[in-house]
Amino acid sequence: MGFVLTVAVAAPWVAAIVAGVLPAAAGTVARVAGWVTGVGGLAAVAVGVLAVFGEQPTAGGWWAGDAVAVLMLLLVLGLSWVIQLFAVRYLRGDARQRWFAVWANALTGSTVVMVCTGTVLTFTAGWVAAGVSLVFLLGTYRSLPQARQGVRRTAVSFLIGDAAFLVAITVLVVSAGGDVRLSELAAATGAIPEAGVILVAILLVVAALARSAQLPFHRWLPATLAAPTPVSALLHAGVVNAGAILVIRFSPLIAPAAVAMAIIFTAGAATVVYAAAVRMVKPDVKGRLVFSTAGQMGFMMMAVGLGAFAAAVFHLIAHALYKSALFLSAGTGVAAHADQRTWPTPEPAARARTVTAMALAVVVPVVVLVAAKAVVAPQVTAASVALLGFVFFTAAVAVGTGLARRLTLSTVIAAVAGITAIGFFYVAFLGLFEHLITPPEPAASVTPWLLVVPAVLLLALQLTATRLGRTSPLHRVLYVRTLAASSVPVPPNRRSASIPRIQKETVS
Repeated sequence: MGFVLTVAVAAPWVAAIVAGVLPAAAGTVARVAGWVTGVGGLAAVAVGVLAVFGEQPTAGGWWAGDAVAVLMLLLVLGLSWVIQLFAVRYLRGDARQRWFAVWANALTGSTVVMVCTGTVLTFTAGWVAAGVSLVFLLGTYRSLPQARQGVRRTAVSFLIGDAAFLVAITVLVVSAGGDVRLSELAAATGAIPEAGVILVAILLVVAALARSAQLPFHRWLPATLAAPTPVSALLHAGVVNAGAILVIRFSPLIAPAAVAMAIIFTAGAATVVYAAAVRMVKPDVKGRLVFSTAGQMGFMMMAVGLGAFAAAVFHLIAHALYKSALFLSAGTGVAAHADQRTWPTPEPAARARTVTAMALAVVVPVVVLVAAKAVVAPQVTAASVALLGFVFFTAAVAVGTGLARRLTLSTVIAAVAGITAIGFFYVAFLGLFEHLITPPEPAASVTPWLLVVPAVLLLALQLTATRLGRTSPLHRVLYVRTLAASSVPVPPNRRSASIPRIQKETVS
C-alpha cells in the first residue's frame, strides 16, 4: 500500500521533470506528461479501492490518513489526467505546450501534497507551491496583455492571502516548538492566548477567501479569462477549491472561533449574491462560467460557516467534476449560444401557465427532498435542513423557469424525474459524506436562519430580472452597474501602440 501511495504522489512531479527534458516535438511533451500523470491516477484508484477494504495507510508522517485525503487524491489526479489528455489535442503544434505540461504537473503535484498531508509545515509547502505554480501556468500565453494582467492580479491576491497564511503558520509553529499534526491543532494552541488564537483563525480565513476568489478578493478570477481552456479547467475545477480545503484541514482551530466562522459565512453569502447578479448580465459563456465558479465557492463557504464540513467536501467534489466538464466543452457551449441568438424571441408566457409552473416548482422539490430525507438519511440537524432549504430554492427556480417557458406533459414528467433523481442522489451522498467525515468539536457555527438573507436577495434578483421590463429604470441601473463592476479593463498593448508612432516618425 505504501508503494502505491508513493507512486500516486510522485507521478505528477515525474511528469513535470519529463516534460522539461523531452524534445519539443509536436504533441510529444503533453502526451507523455499526461500519461505519466495517468499512472498516478491509476495508483490513486488503487489507493481508493484498498481504502474501501480497510487497507489504507494509518495516519502518520506526512500522510493524513483520513477519507478526505483519499477522496482528494482521487479527484486531483483523475481530473488532471483527463484535462492533460484534452490538452494533447488542444495544444498540438503549440510552442507553449512544454510550459503548460511542466507547470500543470507542478500544480497537480503541489495540490496532491496539500490535500493529502497531515502536518502543518507540509501543508504550507504544498499551499505556497500550488499558488506559485498557478501564477506561472496563467502565463502560458504571456505575450497577450490580458494574460499578463491576469497574472498580476492573481499574484497580488495570492500575495495578500499567503502573507496572512504565513504569519498564522509562523505563530502556530513557534508556539508549538515545531511541526504540528493538523488533527492536533486544538491542543497545540494551548500556549497561545485566546485573542491570539482568534487572530490566527482570522488570518487563515483571509488566506482561504483570497485563494477561493471570495469577496473582497474576487477580482483576480475574472482576469484569468485569457488563459487557454485546459488551464481554466485546472483552475476552476481544482485551485479555487484550495480555500475550502484550508478551512477544513484547519477546522480544529477555525471552527471554535465564532468570529472566523461568521466571516466565512458572510463572505460566502455576499459572493453568492454578487456572482448570481453578474451571471445574469454577462454575455459570454466563459465569463458566466467564471462567476458561476465564484458563486459555487461562496455556497461552499456558507456550508463551512454553518459547520456542515461534510457537505462542503461533497460540494467541492461535485463542483470540480461538473465545472471541469463545462470548461472542456466550452467551445460547444459557445457554438450553441451563437445558434440560440438566431432564434425568434419567445412570446411572454400566459398567466395560467406561469401560475401552474410556479406551483409545480414549489411542490415537486419539497415532496422530493422530504421523501429523500425520510427514506435515505432520516437524521436531522439544523445545518442539514438549512442546506436542503437552499437546495430547494435552487431547484424551485430552475423548475419554475423551465416550465414557464414550455409547459407540457413531457416537460412536467422530465422535471419530476430529474428533480427526483438529483434530490435522492444529493441526500444519499451527503449522508455518506457525513458518515465518513467527522466535524470538529466544538464548532461555533452561525445560525442556519442566516441563510434566509442570501435566499431573499437571490429571489429579489430573479424577480428583478424576469418581472421588470428591460425599460424599467431599476432594471437598467442594476444591469449597467453590475456589468461595469464585473468587467475587467483590457490593458493597452504597448507593442502595437508604438507602431503608428514609429511609422509617423519615419514618414516625417
